[in-house]
Amino acid sequence: MKRWGPAALAVLFTPGLARACASCISTPFGDQTYTWPYLGLILLPFGLMAAVAGVLAYYAGYGPRSLTQWLAARFTAPDDPEILKETT
Repeated sequence: MKRWGPAALAVLFTPGLARACASCISTPFGDQTYTWPYLGLILLPFGLMAAVAGVLAYYAGYGPRSLTQWLAARFTAPDDPEILKETT
């Protein structure tokens, strides 16, 4: 029973502001740390969908090598048909 006394006094004499939750003591626009949980909750589904799509694309054959080959073929200049490249 001796341990309850200091704990009860500590709870009773703490400031009311310290016992309030983060949403009670700050406004959404006044405290920038208040918006981080909302930002995380909004962006989390998009991150999970990107991860699932990336895993599915990897197993479908769209790995890093095939993507770099496709991008290189897509954005390089086509060969000039007038240049003869055959050697004998």
